[in-house]
Amino acid sequence: MKRKLILLLSAVILLALLLGVYALTGGKADNGNIDTKDDTDTEALGNKIADVKDVDTFTITNANGTFTFKKKGDQWKAEGHENALDRSAVDRMAGVLSALYADRTVEEKPENTAKYGFDKPSAIGECKDIKISLGALTPDGKYYYVMTDRSPAVYMVEATLCNSLNYGLNDFIDKSVTKIDRDTIQELEIKAKGKDDVYVHYDPDNPLARDYAEANGLATLVMEKPVSNMLVYPYNLHNSVLKNLNNLNVTDLVDPAPSDLSKYGLDDPQVQVKIRDTENTVTFKAGSKAPSVNDTEYMYVLINDRPEVFTMDYRSIEPFINASIADFSEKFISLYQRSKVNSIDFGGYKIELKEEGDNKFVQEDGVLRDKRNAYINGKAIDREAFTNFYEQLIGIGFDDIDVNANIQGDPELVITFELADKSKDTAEYYNYNSDFYVVKKGDNTSMLVNKQTVAKVLNEAEKLCK
Repeated sequence: MKRKLILLLSAVILLALLLGVYALTGGKADNGNIDTKDDTDTEALGNKIADVKDVDTFTITNANGTFTFKKKGDQWKAEGHENALDRSAVDRMAGVLSALYADRTVEEKPENTAKYGFDKPSAIGECKDIKISLGALTPDGKYYYVMTDRSPAVYMVEATLCNSLNYGLNDFIDKSVTKIDRDTIQELEIKAKGKDDVYVHYDPDNPLARDYAEANGLATLVMEKPVSNMLVYPYNLHNSVLKNLNNLNVTDLVDPAPSDLSKYGLDDPQVQVKIRDTENTVTFKAGSKAPSVNDTEYMYVLINDRPEVFTMDYRSIEPFINASIADFSEKFISLYQRSKVNSIDFGGYKIELKEEGDNKFVQEDGVLRDKRNAYINGKAIDREAFTNFYEQLIGIGFDDIDVNANIQGDPELVITFELADKSKDTAEYYNYNSDFYVVKKGDNTSMLVNKQTVAKVLNEAEKLCK
């Protein structure tokens, strides 16, 4: 009896184990193999109501018009439009026709399709042997009622899956703008209405530009207009003319093929700009202001010699319209490292830097340090005192550039740097008004310098001579 009881208990335990294995395996016999195929994908997507292979021609009709698209190679073209198209946008429209899934069937054979909006479909897509019609949105706005010519049924399809059938020109014409790397600018040209043209470019044959590029790995530009042979350092432009460069994008299409540019102010643009880096070039023209949207100002633009008129955020264009020549250059009259200078003459003072004994150029920790002695009018100057004075002298900056300054008479002050290579850099300070000198440097450049700044430097020089 006891043995029978033990056998019965063993059988119950074995049965429990087998039931557990059955539950864990989902009740599937494996015959040595476990079936891992996922059969839920298609069901999760719903009922497939469009299935067209290799869509290369299709037509959509909606509130924006009727558009026929044809694919040539890997590029789409719209019949009757020569505009470049946004390939991803057209692919989205084609994708609706090639594969569309309905969440559920609303009615198999409706007697009245008008109640679903099919008396005036919001969009119709046609491709090969299929026609898809979008009716109204469901009250919650999450689904469209959809019908195809392959079935009399009315379906519900997620709006996000078929919204692209409502696209118009503004949605599928290419609005991309090539990005420019402001750290590798090679050329910048600005023609602003009522202002002098500005032209700067990288000139590898200019020795100063070449030396800077080799030392810093950045191209140094040279200004040719409106003043010539002025160095322009890239970082000068980052917070001025190029501060909004990354936002240089078009917003909306206004006219795909304008016949009259004057109504957009583009027959006589407010500004024309060309920017080129080591790889890409962007050009644009900005005309009159477009209507504001949510307090944001826009301008009509033409970009990269394309035919379309677009709008662009005024904030992206404003730095070019209001650019001052001073934005392009170091705002210092003569900014030189002390190691590059042998002597300086200014206002009756003579500064000399001399190598004497151990006071010379010395390599320390891989850095060449200038330990030369400094003299002013023959008097040796304490090193720290001279350092402070020299920083004030080379720190004389200008507030603006006046290309048309009327310079008359003799200069009130002349400052000449003699450089290590024996070349000279001379700046002539002429009276401009009670507050400013106009400084002539070279043939064309005239800069406005505050007189108080110069007076402080002269006072410091006088103290060092005592």
